[in-house]
Amino acid sequence: MACLAAVGLCGLGPVQATEPNENFASATILEPGVLTVSDDLRQPPDTLLGSRDMFGDIEFVDDDGSPVGNGFASGLADVPTNSGTIRFAVTGTIDTGFDGSHGEAGTYEVFVQPYDLFGDPIDEFTVTQTMQAGVVDEFTFSDANWIGGSYDVYIDNLVEFEGFADVDFYTFTGLSAGAAFTAETLDPSSSGVDSLLGWFSSSGLLLESDDNGGSGALNALISGVVPANGQLTFAVTGTNDTTFAGDHLARGAYDLKLTLGGGGFAADFNNDGKVNALDLSAWKSAVGMTATGDADGDGDSDGADFLAWQRQFGSGVVSVGAVTAIPEPTTAVLILFGGACATAIGRLRQPPA
Repeated sequence: MACLAAVGLCGLGPVQATEPNENFASATILEPGVLTVSDDLRQPPDTLLGSRDMFGDIEFVDDDGSPVGNGFASGLADVPTNSGTIRFAVTGTIDTGFDGSHGEAGTYEVFVQPYDLFGDPIDEFTVTQTMQAGVVDEFTFSDANWIGGSYDVYIDNLVEFEGFADVDFYTFTGLSAGAAFTAETLDPSSSGVDSLLGWFSSSGLLLESDDNGGSGALNALISGVVPANGQLTFAVTGTNDTTFAGDHLARGAYDLKLTLGGGGFAADFNNDGKVNALDLSAWKSAVGMTATGDADGDGDSDGADFLAWQRQFGSGVVSVGAVTAIPEPTTAVLILFGGACATAIGRLRQPPA
């Protein structure tokens, strides 16, 4: 077990996409061997705002009147404070009864500006809230200085987003330079998400994009060759967002699947188009400073390369969700790896002839 710890195979945690990953600089870096990632395109919450009178009844309502946000945030102006109390409710856009009948979710910020009896601003404050599906958010504030006055309230629903909606960037690593590849977006839950896929260079330039060229009506597909650095960076956004700035209305879960051509799997050490026990033997023979068993492109053959082999063993393509834990190595695999470590250490300790 000490040998396993030395190469970082103890205490493996979950592999997940980091948010926000909405631009090239913040792309989620996927470990060698991860060839499929699951995520979803999110939208800012589409809010409905209602002020409450002194009896708690909804008095004034607005859907998309906020001066900030993406055009689907709410705002009200010149609402009476009555006895110095500000009361309003925020819910999802279709919940006109303010009873929680909506499916909107996400973080938003509320801006409140009270005015005195003469219409002069006397205070201002903000509140950040996370909307949940089926829940109405209630807000109440009181101050004697507000008696007989009024207030403005408006919502910014872009707190979590750099653009108007979600864009996800990913970088696949440890790939074999020169290998043919196809990258495709899939709709595993049949949510109808219409995705747009972009391929970016190592400097962040858009090389190619596709909207509906995949196997499904709304799937996107890009084909090409792995560059010399063994990395591929893609972005997934909604259809029509050709600048990858988040200007879209798409929402739903998707898979981004990378498929490599024959001999293109990072752990296919003998280049026969398959990842199997023969590749493990090749890696065992190469443990050390040789590149024969190098799957992550760092020039040597070590435990990280063994881990890539484990993930790709079988078909060579492992579907790993963005929040799915990587299984611990099986007992048989650990025995093989332990033997390889012992062989490598013994080889290093042999005196020169």
